[in-house]
Amino acid sequence: MPARSLIIALSFLLWFAFTTTNPLPVASASGEEPVIDIQNEPVVPGQEYYIVSAIWGAGGGGVFPGRTVDASSCAYSVLQSGNDMFQGAPLKFHVKGTSTGKIYPGSTNLEIEFVHKPACAESSKWVAAYDESGSSWSVVIGGPEDHPDSKLVSGVFRFEALGFGYKLVFCPYSTVIRSSGNCYDVGLDVANGSRKLVVRNQNSGNPFWLVIQKVASGKGKFSII
Repeated sequence: MPARSLIIALSFLLWFAFTTTNPLPVASASGEEPVIDIQNEPVVPGQEYYIVSAIWGAGGGGVFPGRTVDASSCAYSVLQSGNDMFQGAPLKFHVKGTSTGKIYPGSTNLEIEFVHKPACAESSKWVAAYDESGSSWSVVIGGPEDHPDSKLVSGVFRFEALGFGYKLVFCPYSTVIRSSGNCYDVGLDVANGSRKLVVRNQNSGNPFWLVIQKVASGKGKFSII
């Protein structure tokens, strides 16, 4: 068996063993089971976490802010590392509306932001950028001045259960994305050497399959130029 195939197979076996002894709660219709991290603990708003690919050994590592255009630009997209050993940049989840102190799949509206903001960016909060060029929108950070060639679409994110992990969906406030009020899968666009998080307005393609990892005490430093 090729080395890469062996790594993938072993990764699935390890995850199967973990989820057999530490099963992830499955979201009920009433949203009774909260979103949990890989330590089987409820994800808490305001705590620092990493969002990482659920498929170790094949799907890559965590998410982080990065430039996909001119290095002098402040147009930062949300990227996913192709390096399995890279956890990405620490981030926080903020609940929009009434909060019980927990996050529930399919129902809790979230704002997501990186803990460390690029010096030139207006903010590190995630938004969608729309440029009328296709059926997907990039997930980016910053404000309109950071993305002068795109229209920014405000909205909220939600986690939804997917296998032994989760996927993210984006629920826009604006009518720019058709059928306003609906939520759309967040997937990956792998092209030109980058792995960009995108919102698929027709839910076409595979969603980004992820798990959530709590940032350990004393870690979480991430330098952004």
